[in-house]
Amino acid sequence: CNDPLPPGSLQSSNRPHIFMSQIRTIPLESNNVTVTKGFAAKSSDPESQSVSITVSRSENLVMRRGNELLEFEDNIHMLFFPEITIERNPIDSTILILSWTIGVTVQIKLVEMVSPSAALVLNVAASVTDAFRGRTYGLLGTYDGEPTNDLRAQNGIVVNSNALAEEIHRQFGVTWAIHTDTSLFYYESGQSAEFFENQNRLFVPSFTEPINTAVEDESIRRTCKIASDSASSSWNAAQRTCYYDMSITRDETFAQTSFDAGDEILSIKADLINPPLFNIELPVSMKAKHGERIRLTIDATSNYSTSVIVLSADHLPNGATFNIQTKVFEWTAIEGEDYVRIRAKDSTYNLTSTHEIVFQVELADESSAIRSEIQSSLFSLAILFYMLFK
Repeated sequence: CNDPLPPGSLQSSNRPHIFMSQIRTIPLESNNVTVTKGFAAKSSDPESQSVSITVSRSENLVMRRGNELLEFEDNIHMLFFPEITIERNPIDSTILILSWTIGVTVQIKLVEMVSPSAALVLNVAASVTDAFRGRTYGLLGTYDGEPTNDLRAQNGIVVNSNALAEEIHRQFGVTWAIHTDTSLFYYESGQSAEFFENQNRLFVPSFTEPINTAVEDESIRRTCKIASDSASSSWNAAQRTCYYDMSITRDETFAQTSFDAGDEILSIKADLINPPLFNIELPVSMKAKHGERIRLTIDATSNYSTSVIVLSADHLPNGATFNIQTKVFEWTAIEGEDYVRIRAKDSTYNLTSTHEIVFQVELADESSAIRSEIQSSLFSLAILFYMLFK
């Protein structure tokens, strides 16, 4: 999730991220099925740390926040941190729900595959509030209601959705590979970001679509709760994921888990509450001259009548002020680069959002300053001359 910029200006690798998430996929040794073995994410909250959920080499679930190992106690199902809440489902302990205060929810289901080989894998589903509409980039698409631009590579080029699977992989998927300098994962002893980056570079996926017989298709549709006469274009995300997973793995339990996770996320998305929204006319960057007086009203609102919004300043330039009552930011610009970051917290729903404005301040035009000094000197000389000869 990124801060907004004008259309056509996307260069996501250079953009300030409000939220970043990554997954780690690994092919099973027994066949060419690729499964998810890790998830990591971090928000831009000043107190935020990377959170990672991974399956270790010994096939155990490992949770970390930064370098801290996280564990649930027997009767405690929630872990609270400034920017995130991690919840273990009290009825089904294989389900984890990660909720960031900015309005991002991720559900992770721990699945024990039995076919074609035994393995512990993660089923990951994500949902974001409408506040991020048109502000997401990556493998999950742009989230703007326009499917034709979902295959947007990291350099901003949109790949045709009708392209061959191999073309989509190379022109879109590969561009979002995790690099060593941007990885959010914690690495076990003997592992490294370089190792996984190299393996990712060497891996060549299968580009053959699964083909099912009429009998197999009927069975898969039944498992995935798909009507026998419905076209694939009418399926929801949970049904599509379930159908594909069972076609590839032939593991009904795994496919059913995919369906349940996708169905749950659809429910979460329907009930998801938006965090405070800042005025869309606020800039994300400003140019100014040294000594220029800057005055901005920075405010946020909510779509819900019961919300109570509290504003605070995360960061102010040297000498700047922000009045939480009037919502007015004031600053006499100082040469160099600095920024203001204002936080809006919905204390009713415990959701937060931030808005940041970067200032690039240059010295005033030297020639104008020199002319001003000369004019001032000439004026002083004229006064002195008048006084001497009065």
